[in-house]
Amino acid sequence: MRKRIPLNAIRAFEAVARNASVARAADELCVTPTAVSHQIRLLEEFLQAELFQRKNGRMFLTPESSANLSAISRALDLIDDAVMAMNRSPEERERSFTVAASASVASFWLIPRIASFLAEDPDLDLNLSTFLSRKEAETRECDIRICNWRCHLDCLVEPLVEEEILPVCAPSLAQRYDNDHAEILRRGLLVHVDRTQMGYEGGDHPDWAKYLGEYGILRPDVIHGPRLNQSGTAIEAARAGVGVILGRSLLIEEALRQGDLIAVGESFPARSSYFMLTARQSGSRARFQKFKDWMIESVRPNPLVHAL
Repeated sequence: MRKRIPLNAIRAFEAVARNASVARAADELCVTPTAVSHQIRLLEEFLQAELFQRKNGRMFLTPESSANLSAISRALDLIDDAVMAMNRSPEERERSFTVAASASVASFWLIPRIASFLAEDPDLDLNLSTFLSRKEAETRECDIRICNWRCHLDCLVEPLVEEEILPVCAPSLAQRYDNDHAEILRRGLLVHVDRTQMGYEGGDHPDWAKYLGEYGILRPDVIHGPRLNQSGTAIEAARAGVGVILGRSLLIEEALRQGDLIAVGESFPARSSYFMLTARQSGSRARFQKFKDWMIESVRPNPLVHAL
């Protein structure tokens, strides 16, 4: 049984925190500032905790409130979306669905290709939602997720593509080492992506120690170098000539095509799989199936990667 959460009080708290003002929150909620303050006190009594620190007539979020504000805002957005969805006509439901992908996959793979799909179906209302962690991905309400891990959600799981991992860097960096791949891997600055910060554990993604060990390249400073928590940020760092990254083929395809990055070694023997996770109630929609078919067609092997 769910607890009797005071939703009106939660809405008041979120509005005050987001607007940094009781008065502006009251205007947004179409109530008086006194009513908003009353709801805040009710929520504090319910939680037996202070939500704001009050100093010199001003209100500041407590550390606990600040840490949970974004999750509360997302939850309220989900409630609003779910309620509005109940009022949609069958035609509206047919032409609208939500796709969730990591920020890197959305930016470096999906967005550059989506124009061709939308040109064929301009009436489609496609909602693209991005996530930054596994936990966020698995709690996000959507029709389809693009993930590179298996999960235990109640949904249809279909393989999408196997991804290669290979070292890449900017041409300018490669020129510093006379384009000698072995020398680049022995002496070039290594850029690391720390997937544990995103809630991913294990998997088939090698780190630099595993990759260099596979090809017998020894260097004492293998753990040295900038450590980033997103693949997209690492790609931009490599493009800027910061160092060498272990590029994910799905994400670096466009950079390879444009010549912004070049491969400086062989791909890692193991492949990493991507999956389409589909909400079971979404599968019968014709437009939705058309989108899934288009995605499968879009991930056909990249000749730029496979030729290396």
